[in-house]
Amino acid sequence: MIERRILALLALVLLGAAMLFAEIAPEEYEKMKRGAPEHLELRIDSVRRTWGLFSRTTYVTAKAKVTAVHQSLTRLSVGDSITITYEIYKPRKGWVGPRAIPLLKKGEETPAFLEFDLESKTYIPSARGASFEPLWPIRLP
Repeated sequence: MIERRILALLALVLLGAAMLFAEIAPEEYEKMKRGAPEHLELRIDSVRRTWGLFSRTTYVTAKAKVTAVHQSLTRLSVGDSITITYEIYKPRKGWVGPRAIPLLKKGEETPAFLEFDLESKTYIPSARGASFEPLWPIRLP
């Protein structure tokens, strides 16, 4: 009887852990983008990547110039330069989870859904792996 309870509890814990790493529905990414405090168009001026030996995490710092502002809680303007920081985690083979944030490339022009991080004094992605993708569906006036 006790073994069954232990097995049931273990199964419940494993199921809960699996749900933590499940992919997010596309609609949820769109909700995150629509709720982002900063909706900008950017030109990426530089990208720096760092990682540790035997680490699955890459730390990214990008400098970008604002080329268009759709919405900005921090009152950014066209021509402003900003710093974006984020992490890219590469899970083990067979694991699933939220979409990884793509690595930005120097010279790339991209939409950006960001928020300002007071601790690092930089902008961070607001919509996880969809933070540098356009809103979908695109709505025409």
